[in-house]
Amino acid sequence: MNKPLTVKVPAILERSGKIIEAPSPAWSHAELIKKAGKDAKGAKHEFELSNGRVVNRLVAARVAEKAGEVPKKDGEFLHSHDLRHAEGIKKKKL
Repeated sequence: MNKPLTVKVPAILERSGKIIEAPSPAWSHAELIKKAGKDAKGAKHEFELSNGRVVNRLVAARVAEKAGEVPKKDGEFLHSHDLRHAEGIKKKKL
């Protein structure tokens, strides 16, 4: 039986097209941007799924809801703190 699709970690999509995934769900998008430096200015907030695909925050919200990772968000976007809160993980501080 296939495992359900889940949201793995936050990621950012730089203007250049480069994708940077967080090493763990403890990382926020802000921490990823800070670590990436000037190249990440204006980067889009995305999420990596358990199948390796990187999606926007709206798609990630639907996946997380369906997998039971977060409560239903009623059309809202997923935020990195939603995953941390649901899993009881503390935010990574750089």
